[in-house]
Amino acid sequence: MKFLEKLTSKKGQVSMEIGILVMAAVAVAAIAAYYYASNVSNTGKQITNSTNQTTQALANAISDATSELSEISG
Repeated sequence: MKFLEKLTSKKGQVSMEIGILVMAAVAVAAIAAYYYASNVSNTGKQITNSTNQTTQALANAISDATSELSEISG
C-alpha cells in the first residue's frame, strides 16, 4: 500500500511517479506487441500448412478421378 500512498503524496515526487507509470505502460505495450507479432507469424505458418494440405488433397482427388476415367475409357 506504500505505492498508493506515494502516488497520492504531495512531496514533489509527482513527475518521478508519472515517469514510472509511463515506463510501466511502455513495458506492457512492448510485451503485448511482441506477443501480437509472434501470433501473427504463427498464424501465417498455420495458413500456409493448411493451404498446402488442402491443395494436396485436391490433387490426390483429381488424380484418382483421372485414373478412374482412363480405366473406364481404356
